[in-house]
Amino acid sequence: MARETLSTRALLACGVLAGPMYVMVTLAEALTRDGFDLRKHRFSWLTAGDLGWIHQLNMAGVGVGTVLLALGVRQVMKPGRGSVWGPWLLALTGVAYVVGGLLRADPVIGFPAGTTAEMVHTTWHGAAQNASRSASTLFLILTSGVIAGWFNAQGQRGWAWFYATGLPVVFALLTATGLAIGGNPAALAFLMTPWIWITALAVHMYRRQRSRSGPVPTRQGATAMPAAG
Repeated sequence: MARETLSTRALLACGVLAGPMYVMVTLAEALTRDGFDLRKHRFSWLTAGDLGWIHQLNMAGVGVGTVLLALGVRQVMKPGRGSVWGPWLLALTGVAYVVGGLLRADPVIGFPAGTTAEMVHTTWHGAAQNASRSASTLFLILTSGVIAGWFNAQGQRGWAWFYATGLPVVFALLTATGLAIGGNPAALAFLMTPWIWITALAVHMYRRQRSRSGPVPTRQGATAMPAAG
């Protein structure tokens, strides 16, 4: 039981770390790669060009982290309504990012640096990479609805409202902030909103698991009570 508890916590911790790492690496790329313009380029287009492998690894890594998080969330949610589909949809969100990381986006005008209109054309892998982003958004929206339903069934209506409305509220706040400071508010909102929501879920589930797991054996055979969640 203690081993299963520690395993679940490790899976949830993957979700705690994955989102912030993805956002930080993506912003670092966007600000340093030649030709990339936050005002008109999508972040998934960072997979194009000679340095595209960096963002490919970034996307694949966050996708794997999300799948591992989904396995941990399933352990916390079961049994209960939504304890199957919620984690499954979250895992599919991660799979969509892995697929996006395995493929390269097509060059667009201005990126990679020096790309002209004559050099731009659509390939199957570019179209599939672009579609993976739409798929991840759809899966995450469905996940938020199922997770909210699970909390509602548990009688925790406050958390149900939090997870049901979190995505649009965070997106609106980030967009408003972006408009206030200038630049491309939608780009930053699309980048950060999913990972703020997923990270919040990971932290919440980690604390929930820790608070209900009971004593955890130490190496010396004693027991240590987990901190209150």
